[in-house]
Amino acid sequence: MAEQRLIDRRTGKPQRNGAAIAALVVGLFALAVGAWSPIPVLGLLAAMLAVVPAVVAIALGHVGLSRSRRIGGIGRVMAIVGLCAGYVALGILVAMAVGWIVGTIVQGF
Repeated sequence: MAEQRLIDRRTGKPQRNGAAIAALVVGLFALAVGAWSPIPVLGLLAAMLAVVPAVVAIALGHVGLSRSRRIGGIGRVMAIVGLCAGYVALGILVAMAVGWIVGTIVQGF
């Protein structure tokens, strides 16, 4: 009975959770790029490139989680990993931004 719910009625193929897959890919990209943010010169470019993918990964992860509940848990782990990667990347970027601001204030501009 549960298998009937996991098969797409129109195509006969197993259902997939595209939002969870996208969250995983975008979240890992944001984490990989965000990891470069502590480097002095390259870090500013890396931080600017990683902010949008981190937020997108978080949004897609939440969508993927809600979609996985409807289709029997498909993609749940990928959505969670994408969410975690997005939140960790965003946390790194916020910490670096705070560090840059505090460092600038302490040095006297």
